[in-house]
Amino acid sequence: MSRQVGTDYYSNSIILNFEFCILSFAMFNHEKIVGKIIYGGGFVFDFARWLVVFILLLVLCNYFLISIFIVDGASMDPMLKTGEIGVLNKYIYIIDNPKRGDIVVVKYPGDPEKRRYVKRVIGLPGEKVKVYSGLVYVDGKVLKENYLAEYVWSDKDGEWQLGERDYFLMGDNRPNSNDSRYFGPVEQRFILGKTVWILLPRFQSIVTPTYLF
Repeated sequence: MSRQVGTDYYSNSIILNFEFCILSFAMFNHEKIVGKIIYGGGFVFDFARWLVVFILLLVLCNYFLISIFIVDGASMDPMLKTGEIGVLNKYIYIIDNPKRGDIVVVKYPGDPEKRRYVKRVIGLPGEKVKVYSGLVYVDGKVLKENYLAEYVWSDKDGEWQLGERDYFLMGDNRPNSNDSRYFGPVEQRFILGKTVWILLPRFQSIVTPTYLF
């Protein structure tokens, strides 16, 4: 069974944001556009000017603020399913640190320029994480994960001591997830942002769970 799970991230985010901006422009300016077409004037010039502005704003937004991505893989099932469209907050970790339970998009350490994964933050800097017989232990205490199925087995056990900038990431679908159990803890510099919404085909805000040890 393949554990190759990721997101078609940058290639789709530009296209989706572009289509959203054009649609918004048309919706809020349809009367002006129709008037320009009927009565003449500089419609083509105005449209081109607004298009350039939208593209510039889109690029800035995509790289620094938020981005839209498409889930490709089953590693976060049932929270995130293949084909769903999510929104990534890219600036939140500039002002704050990732928290346990956050669903993040991360550069795969083995190929950071090309591959992006969606995973959940399980272990925080300085902690000791142990995975054994389907359970996760943090500093010797069982982590209660209510968002998982009643029992989720893991085919990879082990112990990891996290450094001062390290995070331990796992997929919710443990038997079908390539995560920190295989490629180890991930430094914060590889984490691109926090998933905050699912847009399509359902609309849902993603809330970071509260953990009880």
